[in-house]
Amino acid sequence: MDLYLKPDVSTANMTRSASADQPRDEALRWFDELSVPLRRYLLCAGTKPADADDAVQETFLRLYRHLEKDGDRSNLPGWIFQVARNYLRDQRRSAHRQRTVQLDDAMVREGGIVDPRCSPEHSVLDEERSRRLGGAINGLPQQQRECILLRSSGLRYREIAAILGIETASAGALLHRATARLNEELS
Repeated sequence: MDLYLKPDVSTANMTRSASADQPRDEALRWFDELSVPLRRYLLCAGTKPADADDAVQETFLRLYRHLEKDGDRSNLPGWIFQVARNYLRDQRRSAHRQRTVQLDDAMVREGGIVDPRCSPEHSVLDEERSRRLGGAINGLPQQQRECILLRSSGLRYREIAAILGIETASAGALLHRATARLNEELS
């Protein structure tokens, strides 16, 4: 009787396969968690829906590659938003991609689903509030506008600071000033 056991090749393949799937699974978890807030942020920043979809797809493809190479995982939400911002900036710099939409258009398109239980008057008032808010946000200085949009996408001050390349306290101060200015304009 032969007592020599051969290594289980299928177990070795499964172990390699499981470790190979880890970056994919992690990227998918981040996609599930951040794709909607990221797309919303990009739309509110004036990106057309098709371009926002492209940016989200490219961002998570880059995330997968980053994770596959065992890249830094210390602030992945901030990293994801920064990659999307950089991707769009690079796309906008190229002459054939000079397409943007106004914040009002993006907000109407994304928020244009009307609740059938609402009255027409209520819908008109909601649209007016959205237009006023969009105009007030557009009137903010660039850094304050970025802070507000990133914060509304669910990012923490630390993550906003990392994306914008500023100190966490500065992100808090910018958000405070932006909020105060919006309250002043909308009151």
